[in-house]
Amino acid sequence: MENTSMKQGTLQPGLPARSRLQEWTATLLAPMTLGLALLLGLQLAAALLLGAGGSGTLNPSAADTALLPFDAKTVTAVRIEGGDQSVLLARGDQGWLIADLGDFPADGAKIDQLVEKLAVLKRPLPVATSREALKRHKVADDGFERKITLESGDTPVATLLLGDSPGFKRQLVRVGGESAVYDVELPLFEVSNRHDDWLTRDQLQIDQEQIKRISTADWTLIKGQDGWQLEGTDEKPDAAAVINLLGRISSLSYRGILGTQDKPEYNQAAPTLDLRLQLADGSAREYRISKMKDGTDSVLKAADRPWYFKLSDMDLEGLADVTRDQLLGKAPAAAPQASPPDAASPPAGGEAAIEDEAPPALEETAEPPPTPEQAPVADDVTQPQPGSDPAR
Repeated sequence: MENTSMKQGTLQPGLPARSRLQEWTATLLAPMTLGLALLLGLQLAAALLLGAGGSGTLNPSAADTALLPFDAKTVTAVRIEGGDQSVLLARGDQGWLIADLGDFPADGAKIDQLVEKLAVLKRPLPVATSREALKRHKVADDGFERKITLESGDTPVATLLLGDSPGFKRQLVRVGGESAVYDVELPLFEVSNRHDDWLTRDQLQIDQEQIKRISTADWTLIKGQDGWQLEGTDEKPDAAAVINLLGRISSLSYRGILGTQDKPEYNQAAPTLDLRLQLADGSAREYRISKMKDGTDSVLKAADRPWYFKLSDMDLEGLADVTRDQLLGKAPAAAPQASPPDAASPPAGGEAAIEDEAPPALEETAEPPPTPEQAPVADDVTQPQPGSDPAR
């Protein structure tokens, strides 16, 4: 009985103490028991290492480690470089400005969104670390797609280099001063190095109710107690034309900013429109609009602002060519249409006229078409007649 119990590896009650010890030893040394004990030991070791927060040889968890350790609230400037273009965005007393564009107002919400996104980026496992990989992925110090430098005061607090894109809305990046390359969610189009992509678009917009007077070299509209009146006439201006003009002026937009220095190619010495506005608060706005010498876009210079605005033909539609007659509701005179050449008149060059020739009359011998009753019934397959075209 004792030998049977030992072979089965189970403890039997009533055995001597020595026999029970031998049976315990056999059970613990069984292969399955040893395997389970080894697995449990590995699990405990892994739990201790992970619970230590990365102490030892394992890297910290990506969910807890920031890629760029900085405080978003302390950032006062964002510099973005790439190729031969760069932009410097700086926080001023009135909000974000484009510092290298004459402090033109920038889209502050867009900049804050970028800074916050950089602040919450997490550090995943690296995809590469070698020097050759930095050049291959375009995140080297001397070869990158974009370079972002965040500053607090005059001190850089974080630098990130962006390279190739491994997928939709993803970018390979490298933290300045490090050698690891990471794959993070940061679309390149959100990190533009062009001034025009950070502009505010409302610098020429005006509340319609504030406009009291509009004048050009050809006409002047004045808003009185009885509504709008065209100066120099008792005729009432067309309401739809005035509403359309006010809408165009109040929502005037632009494609970009050309800087603060006048250039000959802006052609401001030969304006296509001088527009003057009088506002209800007593202030005034004067716009000088000219066509660029290359004929592509127009340039607007506001008298009270240092910048030159770039406008397209669409921006000026309904504003650049408004006439006095249009404001009075009078349709512009239709352009005379070219009449077809008279065949009876002599052509240019003094050549003799060619007399009209009447179209040839139908020959009287032509037989009238057969009536349905007289029409011959066609066979299933019509044979081509001699001299006829078989393709018909």
